[in-house]
Amino acid sequence: MENSATEWFSRRSTYTAWSTESAERVLLQSHSAPFSPQRILQTLIVLQAFFGYIPPQAQEWLVRKTGTHIADIRSLLSFYSFLVDTPPPAFHLRFANNIIEQHAGLDELHERVQAELCGTDCIIETTSCIGLSDHPLPVLVNGFPVTRLDMNNVHDFCNLIRSKTPLECWPESWFGINNVVRHSGPLTRYQYIPGLGIKNAQGLTREQIIQQVGDAGLRGLGGAGFPTAFKWHWCEQQPEPIKYIVCNADEGEPGTFKDRFYLTKQMDRVIEGMAIAARAVGARKGYIYLRGEYLYLYQAIQQELQHAKQIGILNDLFEIELHLGAGAYICGEESALIESLQGKRGIPTSKPPYPGEKGLFGKPTVVNNVETFASVTYIFQEGSSAFHSMGTEKSKGSRLHSVSGDCEQPGLYELPQGTPLSKLLSLCGAKATQCVQVGGPSGQLLFPDQFDTTLDFEGPGHGGAIMIFDTSRSVMSITQNFSNFFRHESCGFCTPCRAGTVALTHLLERYTKLPENRQQTSKDLLELTELMNKSSHCGLGKTAGQPVASMLRWANDHDR
Repeated sequence: MENSATEWFSRRSTYTAWSTESAERVLLQSHSAPFSPQRILQTLIVLQAFFGYIPPQAQEWLVRKTGTHIADIRSLLSFYSFLVDTPPPAFHLRFANNIIEQHAGLDELHERVQAELCGTDCIIETTSCIGLSDHPLPVLVNGFPVTRLDMNNVHDFCNLIRSKTPLECWPESWFGINNVVRHSGPLTRYQYIPGLGIKNAQGLTREQIIQQVGDAGLRGLGGAGFPTAFKWHWCEQQPEPIKYIVCNADEGEPGTFKDRFYLTKQMDRVIEGMAIAARAVGARKGYIYLRGEYLYLYQAIQQELQHAKQIGILNDLFEIELHLGAGAYICGEESALIESLQGKRGIPTSKPPYPGEKGLFGKPTVVNNVETFASVTYIFQEGSSAFHSMGTEKSKGSRLHSVSGDCEQPGLYELPQGTPLSKLLSLCGAKATQCVQVGGPSGQLLFPDQFDTTLDFEGPGHGGAIMIFDTSRSVMSITQNFSNFFRHESCGFCTPCRAGTVALTHLLERYTKLPENRQQTSKDLLELTELMNKSSHCGLGKTAGQPVASMLRWANDHDR
């Protein structure tokens, strides 16, 4: 999408009435070929930003213009939770409903807002984590985050909605986001010199670029920890001349917000890292897939892409296109993300083939996350040895951790790989800590006798999300929140995950309400989690039972 259309991705509460003339005009502003079937999802997102929803006549018009079947358009509308086909209210509120927000008082605030705004022109819903767990009680208003809401100012907030004050006229202070790194390290404080990394790479062959990444020991920082150099090498070796670079900016794991820092403060480094990757594998086109909850970053990222063109990091040899997601957690999985980039529902595909062999549009594709590409730029400016000198033998480098929950200083912490969890707890001022969820809901729940666990690829802390819970919190409520999250976010493709996540929530309810049957219920829960792990189609179903397994381990050592 070109800059001429970014105005429609700004704060607003009024929309244009549907007309085919306006639709065609705004779509042609957004892209040179907006009616390609492969762009249908982005086309829907642009139309919704302009008209507020996707009316039936728009769907029928797109069938004629794109050749897409009406059933496929409707399947996208039903799959992506941010797409709607009914006229919008003036204000659409989506409260973050992660366990961190619940502990911060979400239920009371949510009920107060519902009571005050009853009968007004708004919709009030909850959604999963919106990447702001370090800010108390965030809420998306027409897609933009309000981060300063609490019981003291909720009446003023509701007055803005009751009076139908245009969103663009709201006090700017309501939308403030803190991206300060509370404990910095080499990657967040080094003196970045724009273009130096790509300049250093230009003097190397493809093999030498990949070798430098391998010498640094960089592994994927999105959670899986797969060796970056191997992924690049596999793509580069494919005989197919058309290749792609994809940046996964769909940071949807509850409790995770580290990529928000890079997207806001170091987007230039992310772009340069993508350009270096393109040179390494011979790609001419790249894509950034930005989660729908980060809509408010869209214009700034477009500006960074334009600046990268102006200074020569992007050019005719390599260009990057920004795509928006539309509210589907599963699209953080790389094959589901690729499906979504192609204008389809984000259903994970079977592997092999892997993206490096057959990815976007059936071509070899490198998919790395935001932090990985930012680290590439560091490596090529500062040298592979600078990165390799940090961390442990098997987990090199330094990385950001998203810290939220019961601590004095939630926020971002950069630490070398291999740092004990106990040190991070000390740095953030955590007290009377009962347990810590490391790596998001699909990670592990650790208890005090496990606080010496190191945060690296050999332990559970792959994803960089740290949610802290003190002794006032219920382990069961934490488990139920995570299980409900997986149930809600299952794409429904495979039975073990679709039915298994529902069964998990029912069994947890039985576990709570029928203590006399807990021994049998525990056995049923463990059997179900094992079944899901072995037979689910993708990682969501395979790890959905992890919170339950952690809770049962805890229950064996505590009073029930």
